[in-house]
Amino acid sequence: MHTTPIDPDKPTDAAAGVSKDLGPEIMIGLVGPVGVDFDQVVAVLREVLSSVHYTCEEIRLSQLLHDLGRWPSLEKPMFEDERIHAHMDAGNEFRELLKAGDALALLAIGAIRECRLDTTGDERIPCQRKAFLLRSLKHPDEVATLRRIYGLRFVLISASAKREMIVKSMARRIADSHNSMQSHEYLEYAEKLIRRDESELKEYGQNVRGTFPLADLFVNVNEPAEMRRAIMRFVEAVFGYPFPTPRRDEYAMFHAQAAALRSAQLGRQVGAAIATEEGEIIAVGTNEVPKAHGGLYWEGDEPDRRDHVLGYDSSDAMKRRAFADILSKLHESGWLAPDKSDKDIETLVEEALKQTPIKGTQLMNSVEFMRAVHAEMAALINAAARGVSVKGSVLYATTFPCHDCAKHIVAAGISRVVYIEPYPKSLAAELYPDSVAVEGKGDSATQVPFDPFVGIAPRKYIELFTMDKRKDQEGKAVNWDRTTAFPRSLRYTPSLYPLREAFYYEKFQEDMIKAGLSS
Repeated sequence: MHTTPIDPDKPTDAAAGVSKDLGPEIMIGLVGPVGVDFDQVVAVLREVLSSVHYTCEEIRLSQLLHDLGRWPSLEKPMFEDERIHAHMDAGNEFRELLKAGDALALLAIGAIRECRLDTTGDERIPCQRKAFLLRSLKHPDEVATLRRIYGLRFVLISASAKREMIVKSMARRIADSHNSMQSHEYLEYAEKLIRRDESELKEYGQNVRGTFPLADLFVNVNEPAEMRRAIMRFVEAVFGYPFPTPRRDEYAMFHAQAAALRSAQLGRQVGAAIATEEGEIIAVGTNEVPKAHGGLYWEGDEPDRRDHVLGYDSSDAMKRRAFADILSKLHESGWLAPDKSDKDIETLVEEALKQTPIKGTQLMNSVEFMRAVHAEMAALINAAARGVSVKGSVLYATTFPCHDCAKHIVAAGISRVVYIEPYPKSLAAELYPDSVAVEGKGDSATQVPFDPFVGIAPRKYIELFTMDKRKDQEGKAVNWDRTTAFPRSLRYTPSLYPLREAFYYEKFQEDMIKAGLSS
């Protein structure tokens, strides 16, 4: 006889005899570059979540590939670099077979359902006070699908470390697998792995670079004590601790993100905020087209000459024109191959763009043809127009500054730059090694450090820092009991996610059968 399960999202008695300390499932995704010590992150999460009486179930996405039986080579002994490459290959093939960037996330959902079956006897009945740790996500589509299914029950934690330390750590792991003490001999192997992990040109390939910025919390594993404090603070905020307030970096980055939302650029929205060392906001800026007599276009301006009104990205159009100009000169000089010389330039441009031989080239990555003022420049101009000095201030950018902005940032006297999203097109480190130090490489006394953001992400700012009830009827600060704490954003949220989960997973199983991966 099937009985209706108790709703785990109700913090108060739902029926006679129901304990008030019931708590909903939460799903925590982990993302970070290969080589990051996720064991350390998982250990801290287990400790911190146990303090709010939650147990953890770790699900390794790469391990789930073993259970499919399609890649028996994964079971063979291999050197560490070969093992990781083999798992990357298998993951890529799996996503390609299903034509789905979220394939491994859906595979993890199957593991969640199996755990429920073992725990509650029904894959549709959520476990009580349990957190599923999904280690580790590699594609933006995985995050999108998990958020679509689980909503606020899903949080993403991005773990970073200084690249130099990641490379050395990975080289040591590879050397150990070769029974070698000469880890420096394997630095090249480590670099190759990390570059592949960051981003592959394939649609369904590794893409940590695109996944990492989507986090709700950013932590730095190079600072274990600070990482533990950050995770504890985040969990306490999620579980209703009534007194969380933002740190300086979180406050300023939220302003940068707010500024980004003003942009209507076709490529991406970027925001920047300049703050004093004490955290006071001096100026903000967004990437948008300038208008005559000062400033940038706003929504509602007449006339409005932003790129989306024109209907095309001016940068793409100019780069296409520049490439056509190069092909034309090569054609006139007889430098084109015989099978190309009889075609018109427009056809050659179309073929080159479709076949992607020029993607990733410096020409196609150039930022010089953009009509919009970059967010960092807009913030600097904003401060200058009001006569406010930015010397010694900190600039917060939602995306790593391009090399054009970097030189102005340095010249303006900015003391530090903090960013969330990487920007591979930027040549700031290559062009200004004397004045720019990326991720702690260099001397902060003579260079401007460009550091990745650490803390609660702007996307969670309002949810976690909005004031809850903080005093009782007598005016005293309310007590917060972590042993019965409940995720406040889920306090009155209906438990409909098992239905969404079942819908997506059943469709996934059908696709698995069609692809010959299941029967």
